[in-house]
Amino acid sequence: MNKSLILVVEDDTSVRNLITTTLKTHEYRYLTAPDGQSAILETSSHNPDIVLLDLGLPDIDGVEIIKKIRLGQTCQSS
Repeated sequence: MNKSLILVVEDDTSVRNLITTTLKTHEYRYLTAPDGQSAILETSSHNPDIVLLDLGLPDIDGVEIIKKIRLGQTCQSS
């Protein structure tokens, strides 16, 4: 069974590593992004099934990232 692709967006390396270690243990496929700009790029190029998003990133507010991801998906499906 092909598990979902999960994008983990977290600027704290220790938290990001904890999450990815857990995902790896359960054999999920995952990508990581340490900041908002990387998250937007990863979603546009890999189209993850799930995004685990830290709302308090240093470069872009998490809510703004959600809006940009949604806008990108709307443009891609048109």
